[in-house]
Amino acid sequence: MSNPLISSLTLVISQIYVYMGTIITIAGIVGGVINVIIFLSLRIYRESSSAFYLTVVSVVNVGQLLTGLLSRVLINAVGVDWTETSLFYCKFRNYLFQACAIISPMCLCLATIDQFLSTSTCPQCQRWSRPKIACGLSALMILIWCIYGIPYLLYYNLVLKSTGNKFSCVITDTIFNNYYNDFHVPVLMCVIPLIITLVFGCLAYRNVKQHTHQAVPLVRRRHEKQLTVMVLVQTVFNFFATTPCFVVLTFASHTTLTQDPLIAVEVRLAIAVSTCFYYLYYAIPFYIYICVSDRFRKQVHYVFFGIYRNLWRKLTQNEVAPMNDVQNITVEPIGRNTLQYNIFFVGEILDLDDNIPVENCTSVGVPSYTGPNDTIDYDAGLNIAMQLVPSAFDHQ
Repeated sequence: MSNPLISSLTLVISQIYVYMGTIITIAGIVGGVINVIIFLSLRIYRESSSAFYLTVVSVVNVGQLLTGLLSRVLINAVGVDWTETSLFYCKFRNYLFQACAIISPMCLCLATIDQFLSTSTCPQCQRWSRPKIACGLSALMILIWCIYGIPYLLYYNLVLKSTGNKFSCVITDTIFNNYYNDFHVPVLMCVIPLIITLVFGCLAYRNVKQHTHQAVPLVRRRHEKQLTVMVLVQTVFNFFATTPCFVVLTFASHTTLTQDPLIAVEVRLAIAVSTCFYYLYYAIPFYIYICVSDRFRKQVHYVFFGIYRNLWRKLTQNEVAPMNDVQNITVEPIGRNTLQYNIFFVGEILDLDDNIPVENCTSVGVPSYTGPNDTIDYDAGLNIAMQLVPSAFDHQ
């Protein structure tokens, strides 16, 4: 009775990897690429150290989906496992997989720590939240974990299976295998990143809430709140997405019940389901940002239907089509009894207090008002705001 059941469960496992894996891979790659485009297209993100870390995370996530989940999809769809036929692919795939699997959560840890520092009221802490520092730390982090992964190149080898004439790509060193199962998977990849991101994410959110009672510029407060909420929600989701996989893998590596064929295939089924949920960690960030941040949604719309649509028109028609859609432009006073205003243009903020750089000012048809260093002065900015959205000033 067990043989037909085992065959059915084996087929289910294969279908899970093929269908769920394909959907997660495509959605994750598309979302990761869009994240990178958004973070690199808008100045407000290019000048943010937290956004730089998130850009690195997005790139690494795409790499993890390509090296990890996509290969599982192809193995189950085509029926050919290259890790069992090529020693180079066996070593190189596992090296890249482990490198991406550890770089992504560690860079997310740096992003949450950076958000805590940038939202802190301590000037010394805020000095550590700079794009140059973020670039250096990211490079150092990538270098460290690439060196850390060298043992995977050494100890992953092709071993002849006890049943049949096929090879298996496994760790051949017992000590390193025990380290991998007892420390690397449960502690280094799960416990430590989750603790760091949850603790510093909550601390950053507390700092942002305190800013509502302090004299913090509206522009800075909105941007910090946006990034903090995005990272914090992603951290909470990561906890629920990754924990089941680590629990199942730890159980499977320490139990002798898998010697029974039926129990073994049931454990493989649990691993297949939890693995697909684990890869949601790498595929879901863009969709989390879209759901939790209205400002991010407007920025996505602005980048693709504003910047790049105009760029496409310029390339095809040799001219830039003006953007006359002022429905996405709002004006808000910075405070009560003040004549200082912020223009919110499709998710980008033009601060009229002569502090904040203007983002793509030509798209609202006012290039003549830009001054040195792409800034806009108060009087010119107020005139622009009154011309664009005169109804916003009716109460004055």
